[in-house]
Amino acid sequence: MSVTLAQMKAVEALSRTGKFSAAAEELGISQPTVSSQVQAFEQLCKRRIFQRKGHTVKVAAGAQELIAKIRVTLKCLADVNEALYSEARMERGTLGVGFSAHRLIMPALTAFVRRYPAIHINTQGGPSLSLLGDVLNGDLDLAAVSMPLADERLFCEEILRSRIVIYGPKGHPALQGSALTLQQQLAPEKLVLWNRMSGTRSTLDLAARQAGVTLNCVLEVATLDVAYASAAAGIGLGCAIEGEVQADSNIDVVPLADPELSIGHYLVCLPECREHAAVEAFFGIARAHYGLAGGPVPGDGSIDHRQNL
Repeated sequence: MSVTLAQMKAVEALSRTGKFSAAAEELGISQPTVSSQVQAFEQLCKRRIFQRKGHTVKVAAGAQELIAKIRVTLKCLADVNEALYSEARMERGTLGVGFSAHRLIMPALTAFVRRYPAIHINTQGGPSLSLLGDVLNGDLDLAAVSMPLADERLFCEEILRSRIVIYGPKGHPALQGSALTLQQQLAPEKLVLWNRMSGTRSTLDLAARQAGVTLNCVLEVATLDVAYASAAAGIGLGCAIEGEVQADSNIDVVPLADPELSIGHYLVCLPECREHAAVEAFFGIARAHYGLAGGPVPGDGSIDHRQNL
């Protein structure tokens, strides 16, 4: 006996809603039917998929990977149905996109929206490591994240590789040169850093450990606006990917050198999802915009950040 589509739909709906009644309403079936479908699925798996507490349930420890595979399977089936009943590809559908640095992915996102206006896009900002987890769990179709190297669990395509920059209040003495050193100039300063789910923070921390330097982090942040405001106010110097922040009337920005750190900005998705129509189209637009297939797109005013390596 094998798993049925109805069982997978019941399990996936229950994993999101946390209640049998809510899952039944979403699927348009009775609550006892949802319960029996979930029970049958668990019997086939010979393990508990959910932990029950009163009228609510949550996914059992260790079962999240299986739920993610169910979501991928259901999305593949949805793609089949879309191909069967749509007159042409990309006439309708949804795409969940995460990003850790909105300024770096916005050109590709804008081009995608203009080219495929019928696709409904849900966006989610957040630190890179958190977004990687959301992609692995099937909560996001793809994400643009920053990390030193590709993640072997995912299909990854590097769209940019940029230096790490340090920024702070206008006129700050450490930011008046062409570059800033980790040991001599950055180590003595108070710092405003991303939380430890950030790829940029992880790269900087690793460089500090290798150099035998202890960074003086006085404030951890989770959003770019708070990081910018804190650095501009003089609470501490901030770090970012080149292009993520720009010098203006409030801040100065210089690259970090000695060591000169670079970090990749990757588009990532589950290997099973790389050929989904909308995902494939987004990757294609990103390749064209960032010059991954023959150089920058002529006349679009873009900069090839790879020249900064």
